Amino acid sequence: MIAKFLRPSANFNGVFYNTDKVGADKAELMAAVNFDVLQGLNEIRPSDYLHHLQAVSARNKDISQPQLHVAISTNGREHDKHELTAAAVTWMEKMGYGKQPYLILFHKDTENNHVHIVSTRVGPEGRKINSGFERVRSVQAINQIMGIDQDSSAQKDLEKAMSYRFSTLPQFKLILEKQGYTIKENDLIKFGKKLTVIDDEKIRLRDPDQHRAVQLKAIFKKYAPRDDLRSFIEYLKTKLGVELVFHARDGKPAYGYTVIDHAQKNVYKGSGIMPLKELMPVFGSTNSLQETSSTISPQTYIDFKQVPQKTTQQIIPQKTDRPFTVNISKDVDDDQIHGPRRRRKKKARTNTR
Repeated sequence: MIAKFLRPSANFNGVFYNTDKVGADKAELMAAVNFDVLQGLNEIRPSDYLHHLQAVSARNKDISQPQLHVAISTNGREHDKHELTAAAVTWMEKMGYGKQPYLILFHKDTENNHVHIVSTRVGPEGRKINSGFERVRSVQAINQIMGIDQDSSAQKDLEKAMSYRFSTLPQFKLILEKQGYTIKENDLIKFGKKLTVIDDEKIRLRDPDQHRAVQLKAIFKKYAPRDDLRSFIEYLKTKLGVELVFHARDGKPAYGYTVIDHAQKNVYKGSGIMPLKELMPVFGSTNSLQETSSTISPQTYIDFKQVPQKTTQQIIPQKTDRPFTVNISKDVDDDQIHGPRRRRKKKARTNTR
């Protein structure tokens, strides 16, 4: 599960972006929190939410883009709309926005269930809600919601990486890097802070299983692509638990790759399984090759039905003062949530293995 900060706005266009999706049956309003002033209206329209957020924000003219627009996304259908709504309420409280007026809308038009939150960064007394280190704090809040102890999790990840068979230290570090860690000297860093220290004496260099290497060579020979390398990469990753990481420097074509066998905990130099030029004959220059990676092992999720839910008022607008439209262009919502991850994948690695 991730929380993604979306584009700021001066006019709260996130309100109509989300309510338009409601009208197109691509989203559902789950909760409208702290909009008590609107309860006297017979019908609540999107513009009523918009005007209230603007009125609250007008208390501080120094904040030119007061909109807070956040998406909380889960893996596929791992969590339903009620679980994501509960997570969103808890996230807002942990981030200091619990007393703010905000909307929560569930989106069902992409492969990953997610909710959007729209609120204002201007607090009740006209002061800006603290945004210091908010991305780091956001990750920490999500981890707390999911019941993940960062220090304990890092130690477990380190121990798991040490259980793999690898013949070089860069291969060992690569296992951890693929889980989002940065290694500085012997410090293991994630979420913007040092979580644990690598003990050199516990790192054992061991040759990977050669019987498994023979199996992988046969698989590569049988299924190596003629014209679709990415489908092959995805097949290895999802079906066999085998991850390919390509290496390049200075924006030049890939010069090699590493095979991480998560299924049987081995790390191989790619050329020992299949030379790069044989792996992708059509992509011989590898100019268009982009590093592909993802965590193979499933994440641990907490059952959000066990999370205490704050009472929220749920207001479903009966009609709007703006026609609902169906946007059939590229799904901006999905791109905003997952686009940066995809773009990171498209950058060639600059380290050597």
